[in-house]
Amino acid sequence: MTISQASTVLALRGANPGQSFRELFQRAMSVGRDHVSATLNTLVLAYVGASLPLLLIFSSSSLGLVEAVNLELIAKEVVATLVGSVGLICAVPITTALAALLARRIPVAELPLEDHTGHAH
Repeated sequence: MTISQASTVLALRGANPGQSFRELFQRAMSVGRDHVSATLNTLVLAYVGASLPLLLIFSSSSLGLVEAVNLELIAKEVVATLVGSVGLICAVPITTALAALLARRIPVAELPLEDHTGHAH
C-alpha cells in the first residue's frame, strides 16, 4: 500500500509539476483514503476468516458478547485487528508526506513523462 501511495505521489507530480507540496499531498491523500479503506476491509475479512471456527464455537455456546470479547483468545484477535488498522491508517499520511517532500525535490526535467502506457516507476 505504501509503495502504491508513493507511486501515486510521483505520478501526480509528473502530471502537474507546478503543484505545491500542499496540493500534491491533498491530491495524493484522496487516493490514499481509497488505499486505506480497501486494505482495512481486507485485513478485517482476513482476521474474521481466520477465526471463523472460533466464532462459530462461541456463537453456539451460552456466552454473551461481553463475556466472549473478554476472553483472551477473542481479545487478542480484536487487539491485533485494531493495532494493524492503526498502523495502516498512520502509514498513508506519513508515506504521502515523505513522498511529496522528495518528489518536490526532483527537477522537472527528470520527472517521468505522463504517457499513459504504464506505471510511473
